[in-house]
Amino acid sequence: MPVKEKTWTVLDIIKWGTTYLSEKGFDEARLTTELLLGAALDKKRFDLYVKHDQPLKKNELEKFKVLLKRRLAHEPVQYIIGKTNFYSIELKIDPRALIPRPETEILAENVIGYCRSFLSQKDEVRILDVGTGSGCIAIAVAKFVKNSVVVAVDQSQDALDLAGENAGSALPDKKITFARADILRLDKNIFDKGFDIIVSNPPYVSVSEFASLAPEIRKFEPAAAVTDNSDGLTFFKRLAEIAPVFLRDGGWVFVETGFGQARQVEKLFLEHGGCELSVKKDLSGIDRVVRVRFFK
Repeated sequence: MPVKEKTWTVLDIIKWGTTYLSEKGFDEARLTTELLLGAALDKKRFDLYVKHDQPLKKNELEKFKVLLKRRLAHEPVQYIIGKTNFYSIELKIDPRALIPRPETEILAENVIGYCRSFLSQKDEVRILDVGTGSGCIAIAVAKFVKNSVVVAVDQSQDALDLAGENAGSALPDKKITFARADILRLDKNIFDKGFDIIVSNPPYVSVSEFASLAPEIRKFEPAAAVTDNSDGLTFFKRLAEIAPVFLRDGGWVFVETGFGQARQVEKLFLEHGGCELSVKKDLSGIDRVVRVRFFK
């Protein structure tokens, strides 16, 4: 007599996947299982629990297995499900760009807060996002700073294509100007107007640190968006050089920095005329965002 195949419900999969991933050493095992199962069933996490006793069809179970195998190979969950959230905005995400991090939300929050507090009376606030990647910062600023005019540049055309797709979905009624440009070779005449703010989350991981990063980053995320293949300070040096040229008088630079870098970055900006420096910590207490002002 043939053995009857086990019937797996939504809740069965969540419980099994949580235990299995935990035993394999993966963090956030339950959340990961929920996200993968939601993708397999095309349901939101909340809906999984509404239909917790729903049995999975064979093709749904197979789809979940395929997604799970990708995670077991250390592919980031965001790439597997094809989306992520940044500053309450859902973005498409894939290997064309770095996955937005919570630390970068702090950077965006600082820019948005400053614009709302001190630049809200201006007709327009011109903001340059250097190394836009998925477009996360540019889109958040454009959405929440009503008088913003945002220009976003990246050296990767693939990243710019992704950023454009995200902007089209998140901001159908507001235009962000995307342009391909390499900050290390940026011509001072590329822009016809100056900017009030330059914001950047540049590649700040040193080449020696890169080798010790988690496989999710090393093997799957674009290396050029993670490391400068040097001491981690290359792009900060360049931002310090171009800030006096591209900023309007009294304009600001906001940058995200890596662990232990903030003071070195401050020094670079001071050497090129920066003043009124301040540093914001992330939720772990690490100096994460450096803000500096430049006068002509």
